[in-house]
Amino acid sequence: MNAQHRYSRLSITLAMLVIGGLAVANTSSGAGAPYPDHPLHLIVPYPQGGGADHWGRLVAAKLSESLGQQVIVDNIPGKGGNNGTAAAAGAAPDGYTLLLGSIGPLAVHQYTYSSLPYDPDKNFVPIALLESSPLLLVTSLDVQASSAAELIGLARSQPGQLSYASNGNGSPEQVAGEVFKRRLDVDIRHLPFDGAGPARKAVLAHQAAMMFDVCKAAMPAVRSGQERALAVAAPKRLAELPQVPTFAEIGVPRYELRVWTGVLAPAGTPAAIVAKLNRSIQDILKTPDVRKEITDEGGEAGATTPATFTAFIRAERSHWSALVNESGIPKVM
Repeated sequence: MNAQHRYSRLSITLAMLVIGGLAVANTSSGAGAPYPDHPLHLIVPYPQGGGADHWGRLVAAKLSESLGQQVIVDNIPGKGGNNGTAAAAGAAPDGYTLLLGSIGPLAVHQYTYSSLPYDPDKNFVPIALLESSPLLLVTSLDVQASSAAELIGLARSQPGQLSYASNGNGSPEQVAGEVFKRRLDVDIRHLPFDGAGPARKAVLAHQAAMMFDVCKAAMPAVRSGQERALAVAAPKRLAELPQVPTFAEIGVPRYELRVWTGVLAPAGTPAAIVAKLNRSIQDILKTPDVRKEITDEGGEAGATTPATFTAFIRAERSHWSALVNESGIPKVM
């Protein structure tokens, strides 16, 4: 076992002990008290300052108002979100520890990692989908291509010279890049980074030629002219980017890829608590400020019951399982 793997396991163990201690303290407040009668914890399995952290803090603040109890954000990053997701899986199923779940740990990593410290299907009960956003192919300004066709032609004329940045090995963005390569028969190099933030910085700094980025996250750089948007992985063009074609239009069929976040609880959480949290989140998603926050720049607000969110995740797993098989990427050890 190498040092990095030992550190990862130690991080997960410590995180689970912390959450377990919180759960013990939480359950000591008295049986039969109306839920919730003390603060909740929302695990965000990514560092502070990123897109997932933004959604986590937004929903935590709104849930605090709705439930009348503080919802505390606990950032437990590492291994592409797997560490924090594992910590949530090991928490008490009492409704006081929640997870900001996302596509990687819940629908992709079971196919791109050799093993996971949790079972994404059995260890959680989905509560509500928050938002989703399609992937957008963006390029650095020093790439001599103003359209997807020109980019494809450039890549074919310079095999192995262009690179694409991703959130890391085994990430949905790497899968997207490798499927793109195979379907268009282009040779572009993968440059993995430790998260979406560093990958975006690499494109802006001209260290990577392109990236398959979350539309909402990429839009500020596109609008300010710091990046070019060449194709969107959506069924139709976005109203915000009417000039940008879909991948189907540039010759990449069945390439509709989105990333998403939602709220889940440890398996075994009482159905009444799950239902109450779902109602609160649905009310939050209907407020004009939150809806605008989500739908601006190509995002889509979730509108799910626990059952439909469960079905959504299963459909996403089926979709990404096929894409991972097609990509041929090696599993992360």
